[in-house]
Amino acid sequence: MLDGIDYYPKRKKRNKLKFFWLLLALALVYVAWIYIGSLGIDSTSQSTSIVISTPGVEEEAVEILIESVEVNTNKVESKSNESLDEVIQNYETNSLD
Repeated sequence: MLDGIDYYPKRKKRNKLKFFWLLLALALVYVAWIYIGSLGIDSTSQSTSIVISTPGVEEEAVEILIESVEVNTNKVESKSNESLDEVIQNYETNSLD
């Protein structure tokens, strides 16, 4: 014993190892929970039979015919006898009022 020291503190217990094992156990339980949930085990029974049916009647190919259409390119003639200058002049006088 050293001079003047009457008390030696106890060595601290290592709680890290216990904490590690606890976390590992919780992780394993969580992974098992997820795995069992992904299996899809339900209380209701599900049908696992596979039904193979024949395909319906395929539609026949439709032929597309393009007909030529004559385009009428006749110019529309103005039937009014007013010239463009008169129309502009009338517009200017009416818009200034």
